[in-house]
Amino acid sequence: MNILTDTNVLLWFLSDNEKLSRVHKEAIESSENQVYVSVVSLWEIVIKLNIGKLELDEDFETFFSIITEFHGFKILQIFANHLFRYLKLPLLHRDPFDRLIYAQAKTENMLFLFTDDIFNLYES
Repeated sequence: MNILTDTNVLLWFLSDNEKLSRVHKEAIESSENQVYVSVVSLWEIVIKLNIGKLELDEDFETFFSIITEFHGFKILQIFANHLFRYLKLPLLHRDPFDRLIYAQAKTENMLFLFTDDIFNLYES
C-alpha cells in the first residue's frame, strides 16, 4: 500500500514521539507499505526551520538523507492534478500545506496518515 504522511506524523515518527499512534507507526514501519513524503512537507519544514518555529536534531541535509536513504521514503512532487483537486476542496480549514498534502493523497489514492481531526470532515 502507498502511504502519504502528514508533516507532523513524519516528524513524530522520526523523533519517536509518543504522540504517534501505534497504528500509524506500524503502518510506516511495515515492509508491505511504501511511504511517501510530500515535497510540501519538506517545504513546510524548511520554512519553519528558517523562521525558528522548528528545530531538528540534525541539519536539513542529514534529515533529508535519513528520510530518503535510511528509511527509504519516496518524495512526492506536486503535479497539476494535485492542484486541480486542491481547488475543489471545501475551505474547512485554511492551512495551505495541509490542504495540498491531503489533495495529493486523495489524487494518488494513497492512505493518508494524519492526526488533525479536520481531515475527517472532508469527503473521501
